[in-house]
Amino acid sequence: MIHAVTDGTGLRENTIATVASLYPDVEAICIREKQLSEQDTCLKIKQLIDRGIPAKKLIVHSHPDLAIQYHLQGVHFTEFDKRLKAFKQSYPYMKAGKSVHSVATARQAEIDGADYIYFGHIFTTSSKEGLPGRGLNALRSVTKAVSIPVIAIGGIHSGNVKTVMEAGAAGTAMISAFFK
Repeated sequence: MIHAVTDGTGLRENTIATVASLYPDVEAICIREKQLSEQDTCLKIKQLIDRGIPAKKLIVHSHPDLAIQYHLQGVHFTEFDKRLKAFKQSYPYMKAGKSVHSVATARQAEIDGADYIYFGHIFTTSSKEGLPGRGLNALRSVTKAVSIPVIAIGGIHSGNVKTVMEAGAAGTAMISAFFK
């Protein structure tokens, strides 16, 4: 399972072109553009769909209303966003994921109904400058603690995907490998 996560640069034309070229080869593209308003994110999702990218390949970060409106694959919540449980109760047929950084938050995400979690950051990454990666042992602990898919994120590239998968990850989510 491979997720491409957008790089937070506002979904400029070059990013949209990259998404258009890679969507057939990934399970999902997570639109993670925290600096955009919901209205601007809505416009960008419409652009992606108009460009021929299937809505069922898109996961929107932190905007459940847009996931519903555009019949996307789902929505992804931050670790401290409390809306996951209510979303899954109202829309059990839609995927919902959550970013987590510990065994405790992974277990809570599973209890709340998450279909998958992003756990990280595994390795040192420019996305989390100055913070050491949590490492493969922490990943192993999380994968053993929950029964839902754990998707590793953070500093992952073609040279270390194998070790991440051997540590129990169900897949990987990558930003730089696709968008930098």
